[in-house]
Parts: sequence; structure tokens; C-alpha cells
Amino acid sequence: MSFLSARQWALTETFRGIYETKGLFALGTLLSALALSVPLFISTLFYELAEPLRQLPTSVEISVFTKDKTDTTALSKAVQAIALVDGVRLIGREEAMKSLNDQLGIKNRTIEHNPLPDILIVTLVPSASEQEADTAAAAIEKIPGVDMIAYEASWRDKLQAVSYAGQTTVICLGVVVLALVILVLAASIRMMTLTAMPQMRALYLFGASPSFAMRPWAWRGFILMALASLGAIGITEAGLLALNQPMQTLNRLYGINLQLSLPETSWCIGFVTICSLVGYIVSVLAAQDSWRRAQH
Repeated sequence: MSFLSARQWALTETFRGIYETKGLFALGTLLSALALSVPLFISTLFYELAEPLRQLPTSVEISVFTKDKTDTTALSKAVQAIALVDGVRLIGREEAMKSLNDQLGIKNRTIEHNPLPDILIVTLVPSASEQEADTAAAAIEKIPGVDMIAYEASWRDKLQAVSYAGQTTVICLGVVVLALVILVLAASIRMMTLTAMPQMRALYLFGASPSFAMRPWAWRGFILMALASLGAIGITEAGLLALNQPMQTLNRLYGINLQLSLPETSWCIGFVTICSLVGYIVSVLAAQDSWRRAQH
């Protein structure tokens, strides 16, 4: 049999088998879609809700309070020249007083004497460690015109510790969920190959090669998982839409902007592709088992 005719036969057998076992095929597709939707929905939800945390600045900031009548332009240049300094932002006395009044709820009141100094907000490079931050702060404090400085560098280590604990917890949960998903997928595809034995025996007796005999089952597994992954994306989208109204309420109450949506199209295409290949591989393994048993 030629290359083309062999694949044409496999394609015909693939869809004939799907039609003859449409009940099992539909059940396997539904079970697989539900199983895949669990990790997809949870991971999408966690990723979207963690967006504010990912946007938090992790660089150490040093507040530099200047002495009276200090040339802030020259001071900014001197601070910028220090190693590990990534940027310098000036907050003038008037701006600092206005910000303080806003935080205290004081509005439309003129302050005759402004006791606040000009303030420089010095941002260090993200890779700066706590010890390097201490060194940079000491160097800044020695610059003429600096009255005092204030900073906190240990919070980043605490944040990293909390993040690591959270990531470990999520990974452990993910492993358990992934194991459950794999078992459900294997069972679903195995149900589809239960009827393979009679056909495998017939093909073996007629001298068919293993790849020729297993090809329809492999393609069927590929199609099953492709449909299941698309179904999982649909289920996830429906769940996110159901949460959209409560999320809008939270956005309004807390003044945040969280939007629940599916990952990018390229990511979804990759998800469908990987799931389809997994279905192909698992089906090949199941068909190989049936082929071995057909030889005895």
C-alpha cells in the first residue's frame, strides 16, 4: 500500500471509529475537557489576580531629606553618580506639603510656613542587595547638603520569602491536580481504545505493520484531545465571564483595575497543540498495548 493510500485508509478508519463509538468518544471528550478546565481555570485566575503583585516595584528606595537652601540640581547629579543608583526623583517642598495635606484630609488651606525640606527619592537598581543598599545609603549621607536619609531594605527579603512559600504551595497543588488530570485523560483515551482488540488481531493476521495498525487510534486520540482542550478553553471562558460582575464590584469598591480574561491567543494555540500531542502519545501507547496482546 502506498504512502498516500495508507493515510487515506487511516483517516477513513479514524472517523468511522469515532462514529461507531460516538457515545464513548463524546464521554471521553467531555471528561477530558472537564479535567483540563480545572488547571486552566485555576492558573488563569491566579495569574490575573496576581497582576497587582507583579506590578509592585521591588527596587529599594531611599528618601533623602535636604538641608535648607541646598542646590537640589547639583545634589541630584551627585547622587546619580553613585554606583547602584538607578534614578533620582525630586519632590519639592510645596509638592511635599500638598501631598501631606491630601493624606490628612486638609484642603483649601494656605500654610504660611512650610517646615518640610526638598526631598529626593533615590531608586536603586533592582539587583541591589540589602548590604549594597546600606553601602549606597552611607555614600549618599556623606554628600554635602544631605540632612538625613530614610529607607527600608529588609522588606524585599521578606516579600521574596513569602513569594517563595506561595510558589511552593501552588506548585504542590499543581502537581496533585496535574496527576489527577493525567489519570482522567488516560482513562478517557483508554475507554476509546477498548474496542481496538478485534481490529488489531485482524490486521495482525493480514500482516499489517504496527504503525499502520495503530495510526487510526493515534489520530483519534489527537482529535479527542484537540476537542477536549477547546472545550476546556470554552469552560474556562464561561467561568471567567461568570466572575466578571463580582470582579467589577471589587474594582469599584477598592479602586483597582483587575480584568479576568483568557491568556493570549498564541498561548491558547500552544495549549491546544500540547494537549493534542499528549492525546496522540497516550493513544499510541494504548494501541501498542493492544497490538502486543493481539499477537498472543
